[in-house]
Amino acid sequence: MQPNKWILPELNKEEELKLSQTNNINSVVAKILLSRGFDSQKAISEFLFPKKEDLFNPFLLDDCYKAVLRLKEAIEKQDPMLIYADRDVDGITSLVILFNTIKTLGGIVDWYIPSDEGYGISKTVLDKYHKAGIKLVISVDCGISSADEVSYANTLGMQVIITDHHAPPEILPDAYATVNPKKLNCNYPFKELAGCGVSFKVSQALMQTYGKNFDKNIFIISSKQIDDNYNVFILKICNDIIIEEKELSATKNNIKILFDYIGKSAVVTNQNNSLFDDFDDIEKKIIYIENSNANISLKEETFLLLSEYRKEELLQDRRMSGFYDDNIDLVSLGTIADIVPLISENRILVKYGLDIINQNPSKRYGLFFIIDEYIKNTNNISAKSISWNITPVLNAAGRMAKADTSAKLLLAEDKYKAEDIFIELKKLNNDRKQLQIENIKHFEKILHQQCDIEKDKILVVLAEGLAHGVTGIVASQFVKSYSKPTILLISDGQYAVGACRSIEGFDIVSALEKTKDLLVKYGGHCQAAGFTIEINKIDEFRERLKDISEHFISTDMVAKKINIDCELKITDINKKTYTDLNLLEPFGSANTAPIFLMKNVEFTEISNIGQTGEHLKLKVLQNGTFVNALFWHGVKYEDMLKYKGKFDIVFNLEMNRDNLQLSIIDINNI
Repeated sequence: MQPNKWILPELNKEEELKLSQTNNINSVVAKILLSRGFDSQKAISEFLFPKKEDLFNPFLLDDCYKAVLRLKEAIEKQDPMLIYADRDVDGITSLVILFNTIKTLGGIVDWYIPSDEGYGISKTVLDKYHKAGIKLVISVDCGISSADEVSYANTLGMQVIITDHHAPPEILPDAYATVNPKKLNCNYPFKELAGCGVSFKVSQALMQTYGKNFDKNIFIISSKQIDDNYNVFILKICNDIIIEEKELSATKNNIKILFDYIGKSAVVTNQNNSLFDDFDDIEKKIIYIENSNANISLKEETFLLLSEYRKEELLQDRRMSGFYDDNIDLVSLGTIADIVPLISENRILVKYGLDIINQNPSKRYGLFFIIDEYIKNTNNISAKSISWNITPVLNAAGRMAKADTSAKLLLAEDKYKAEDIFIELKKLNNDRKQLQIENIKHFEKILHQQCDIEKDKILVVLAEGLAHGVTGIVASQFVKSYSKPTILLISDGQYAVGACRSIEGFDIVSALEKTKDLLVKYGGHCQAAGFTIEINKIDEFRERLKDISEHFISTDMVAKKINIDCELKITDINKKTYTDLNLLEPFGSANTAPIFLMKNVEFTEISNIGQTGEHLKLKVLQNGTFVNALFWHGVKYEDMLKYKGKFDIVFNLEMNRDNLQLSIIDINNI
């Protein structure tokens, strides 16, 4: 019996062949790209070969300019600042990026990560640092839902700069500046940055305020001469943002009008542009860029010049190149950990960040200790190995109310100090594992008492007497098991703290927004959120969420679905195919590892592995050829597999040491 719904796209073989030949890629890769909606040359090229210069300008973020000018003022006046971070890996990496940037620029800065205060900014903490003389607070990966706390900070004479990426409420906090790509009035081209991505952008913009071209106009100019006339196209940029486009005609007699418009600003133009030949005495810097593409319009040529200028600036500016290399590995860690979509800008950041980590895994002493202990193949550190092996360890400290341990580890500049901190973190991770086992057992038991597993479209469970810290992990486990949004609460006196995890298509923050009159505070993403509520309001909260789920969760949404990329024959399973699939890395949210279908297979040499024998090791046969496979949690199918019938399977392709193997996801007896 097939418990899950398998969805296999219909692919056009002619398009597949054309795509494969045009891009010189494996036909399997071409099939996957087609199945995921990539059908234009530009989209495929940008996806397969992302470039650092394609990252968006940080000053496009609303309030970023205002925020960094205030930070620069504090640095120059030597006013002490406080960075207020969230406790997860995204928050910790956000903290380290901004902290190191401010310190590099000579600023005085302290940091704080909450332990028992709950999510968001705390008035008690504000009081403490106000008494210590802090007048500027910068939140990272939090703050967007802290309207009351920001107002309180204002009454203390403290200014707050919010940098966050969570869904904003209808009314924003009254902060000095709020940098969040999800703000309604923010025109930033990419909305899905993690908190560390926003922190990186703010830090990048802050670094750029110290550059030679900050707040200076630069003109990108293309022209075409026809007799004594010039057709001219101009882009006026400032801080790398296009602030004006202009098209005009000029003659040699009135060309001075153009130069009066440009003034003493720098000009970027084509190397073969004759417009400036007779004007060497003009007080301006002319930057010539080679461009041999003559079969394009002036406008296209000008934008191409802008692109080439950006590349050259990136290569020549050692200070900004150093900033990228010093921080992009942290952005990669936080972005992977926060499970934001690994597309567009996130894909670029993660891909380059992984390159930095793989080139020099010992660059950060603290991170290297984790890599050395928990990752077997340190020659190929992938998004998956970070997600499975590094993220849980770094998150363990926050889950055990000691998030500052992980921050100290990533900030450590002394190897021996880093080793001592790692030993402490390793113990916290072991404690976290034990707590997770206990909480799963407890929540599983009361889940069946408080919920109707078959009828309820959303699971809301209240527990008492449990330690906090791993509730989100347990909720994620239940979402995987039951394919339903899950909210787990732990009561603590008058209040209960809840962790939410959702399914595709159901925005859990939007659901919380509809019940905000019952909540003390809340915040998060569409798929993961947290909140605090008074105990006496939980029953009404549960009933209202059930009503919301009835209206917004369809039967199809809670059905277990497996989206298959394409069908493979066993003869397609080879190391070249696996190597070519690496072009699609990094895998994660919105760019999952490819899932394949193989039909009419048999199983042999079946054996149990794992501490309790819950996994199966076996061989898959098709037309007399076999390949090794693992079937995680497949013990319940053991008797059926030994029947030696024919099966269809869906699977991922993996490398185990130097051997290819299938990781079976699901089977169907045919």
